[in-house]
Amino acid sequence: MPVVNLYATFRDLAGQSRVEVPGRTVGEVLSALVKRYPGLEAELFENGALAERATVFLRGRDVRYLQGLDTPLAEEDVLDLFPPVAGGQVFRRVYGALRPWLLEAYLKGLGARKEGEVFHLPGARVRFRELPPHRVGSLEVPQLEVEVEGPEALRWFEKLELYAARGGG
Repeated sequence: MPVVNLYATFRDLAGQSRVEVPGRTVGEVLSALVKRYPGLEAELFENGALAERATVFLRGRDVRYLQGLDTPLAEEDVLDLFPPVAGGQVFRRVYGALRPWLLEAYLKGLGARKEGEVFHLPGARVRFRELPPHRVGSLEVPQLEVEVEGPEALRWFEKLELYAARGGG
């Protein structure tokens, strides 16, 4: 059954950050999600279409650039739902070969303070999570999704981009 990761206000509305939801397409999964958590409907949909303010990722790609709500899903797929974030920007990227321990070391070197799963920098918050490895034949490349949000997100995202280029990513 596909899994949906809920971020920021979506997580608050559902009271959970990760849920399994049945469905064979992005639209079916989102419809089932809204039935379970009705408060999400106004945030996810406008006139039956995916709201412009909501972002839905499948394997690091916005579903709008795939087949939209008709994008087919496999049982093991994971959707990431991001609402708009006020008071700053949000930058996301999936890095190949960047390990969590190395990103943590970079963040600590920048003076980040860890609070639960979030690293706090002046004017920004950083979250990351491991994704299933990218497979090409017998080669497996680990993947790490990184999200930086807040009024100073661009400045910190650019620093992390440089670090990731040196040590992975």
